[in-house]
Formats: sequence, structure tokens, C-alpha cells
Amino acid sequence: MIQSLYSSSSALLAYSKAQDATAHNIANVSTPAFQSFSSTFSEIANQGGVKLNTVRTDQGTGYLIPTGNQLDFSINGNGYFKVTDAEGNESYTRRGDFSVDSGGNLVTRDGGIVAAGVADGGRLEIADNGEIYSDGAYKGRIEVVDRNGEPMPEGSFTVEQGILEASDTNMAKEIVDSMVYLNSYKANIVTAQTADQMLGTIIDMMA
Repeated sequence: MIQSLYSSSSALLAYSKAQDATAHNIANVSTPAFQSFSSTFSEIANQGGVKLNTVRTDQGTGYLIPTGNQLDFSINGNGYFKVTDAEGNESYTRRGDFSVDSGGNLVTRDGGIVAAGVADGGRLEIADNGEIYSDGAYKGRIEVVDRNGEPMPEGSFTVEQGILEASDTNMAKEIVDSMVYLNSYKANIVTAQTADQMLGTIIDMMA
């Protein structure tokens, strides 16, 4: 009975965390370039319970949506935009709904710099390799890197202007997963309750 309670409680925790990941995916279905999370399960060795393995970010990409906004960018192919914060720390994103700050920098929604000093009031245009021009004059470049921050090879991507990448969340899959996790959670509640009742009965009989 103790083993049944342990197995059920571990499953309840695992399915609860998986449901949280699914809810997070659904909530970001409209977030540009959002990369969804996946959950996998495995048996706890020698204990009989179940655990949620590390929830990983999918490496899929969303489809491209034309916006007509000259400050919207997307990567057609692999890679990430390199972003530098005020302290010089680097991060990487595929989300390209940028803006221009008071210093003429191309920045993310959080203020991270994608390309410094490229905007001078002229019309910004971008080449396939990320080079930025203002009214025909070269101003800088958007750097496209891999997950380790290394530059992507020339020709392995193109930077598109006036286009955003959609979230890669698959709503049909997320809804099915949510229903599976919910039903599994309910089933393990019943199992835990039954094991608890049986354990109580055994204790009463032995008293």
C-alpha cells in the first residue's frame, strides 16, 4: 500500500508540472518566435514511481507572418539574434519585434541592443546577411548566431524585414496533451485515495 501511495503521489507531481508546461505553451500561442516546451516521463528506478524529465525547449520554428513594419525582423533558417544588455551580457532570441530607442539603437522589447547606433531618422533597410542601411548608407549589422553565440555560416540563413516568426505552438497537440495529463492526474488521485482507504482498513483490523 505504501508503494501505491508513493507511485501515485510521484505521478501527481509529474503530471501537474507537465500541465503547467502545456498551459505555458498555450498562453504563448500569439508570442512571436516562441519555442514551445515538451514533457517526457520515465520510471523512477527501483522505486516504481514516475518522474517528469527535464522539460526541454523545442527547436522547431514557426511560420513567417508579413507585417509591413520596417522594425519587424525574422530569421529564415537557423540561428538567433544576438542581444547585448547594458552590462554587456549576451543573450539570444528569434523574436524580432524590435524598436528604436533614444540613442538610435535597434532594441528588443526589454531594451537589449541588437544593433547599436543604426537609426538616424532615415529609412532602415536590411540585407539578407543582416547588414543595416539607412537611406542607402551602411550603419551596422544584426548578428545571427547559434545557441553557443558563434556566428552562423554565410548562406545558412537570411534576415527578413517586415516579417515576424510565429509561435511554433501546435494548439491541437497542446489540447490533446492537456486532456491526457488531466485524466491521468484524476486517475492517480483515485488510486491514492483507494490505497489510503485500504491502508486505513488494514490498520483498523490490526488494532
